[in-house]
Amino acid sequence: MNKRLEGKGDLKIDLNKLVFDMLKVLSDRQRNVIIKRYNLDSKGVQTLDRIGKEYDITRERVRQIETESIAKLKANVVKYDLERVFDYVKNVIEESGGLVGEDRLVKCLFDGGDKNLNKQIVVLLLDLDPSIQKSKEGLSHKKFYFYETSGVEIFEKTLEILEDYFRTTKKSLSFNELVELARKSVKKEGMNEFSHESIRSYLDVNKLVLENILGQWGHHKWPHINPKSVKDKAYLALKREDKPLHFTEITGKINGFWTSKKPTNNQTVHNELIKDVRFVLIGRGIYALKEWGYRPGVVLDVIMEIMKEKGGTMDQEEIIKEVMGRRQVKRNTVVLNLQNKKNFEKLPNKVYRLK
Repeated sequence: MNKRLEGKGDLKIDLNKLVFDMLKVLSDRQRNVIIKRYNLDSKGVQTLDRIGKEYDITRERVRQIETESIAKLKANVVKYDLERVFDYVKNVIEESGGLVGEDRLVKCLFDGGDKNLNKQIVVLLLDLDPSIQKSKEGLSHKKFYFYETSGVEIFEKTLEILEDYFRTTKKSLSFNELVELARKSVKKEGMNEFSHESIRSYLDVNKLVLENILGQWGHHKWPHINPKSVKDKAYLALKREDKPLHFTEITGKINGFWTSKKPTNNQTVHNELIKDVRFVLIGRGIYALKEWGYRPGVVLDVIMEIMKEKGGTMDQEEIIKEVMGRRQVKRNTVVLNLQNKKNFEKLPNKVYRLK
């Protein structure tokens, strides 16, 4: 089933069925070449050489067959009502600021099904419309489609403005702040304002300005935006959860937020956290962020630091409350440490003075 493009009605066409019906206009060999070259059998895109060996023909002959097949499919565009599909895609591009990423376009055209097959069907269909152009993936952007270069120019200018802002200010932004910055900056360049949808499309495609798991946008090289190390991922995971966690829980959060072929293991997380000053071990395997007010050291060190901050004399209950706000320990652990006569003097009414 196809999704609705806001304001443009429904594209009530089963694109999967349409494409495989259309392939019937080809000969068996032509059809097989197209299926293998566009990975419509989900076995991977086949090279010209590999297909040539299968049919005992040269790679150049395979290329000719592919070209002939595409030409034959183009000749059947009207018969299979593909012009309506192409117009729909152009509407998506227009409402997306003049260009649209491949993943975003697939979501607009399909509602469910095999994502990889859907993507390959889009690739084949758009190869049949010469007015819709494709930009290959580059260092600053993912693969995207467009039909007028003006949209690409606005995208490039917007990306340049945002990247310059982040490099200059070193400050991350919320999405709404980012939208406002882009709108004002692009308007100063003499270009018309564009919608949230346009900027969202640009952000989907770009590789330079990214969003972290806290909803903050910034430069892709910033570790708090695009973390590469275990310790930076752990920092963001704790910030997002906003509470102390056992290192095994932190490992689970890391593997959940950042998928990888080689998942992070518990021991690696524990080893990294214990060496980083941003983290404080506040209990058995439980870590918190130092910026939350937790302090390193054994319980005795924490008690002494608190009492120094409070003038050197404190009630037992006040001491316990302060310590438990910085460490996950039992009340008795604090009371036992207060019995250390070398460091504390016990006064009447359970009041203690730092020696």
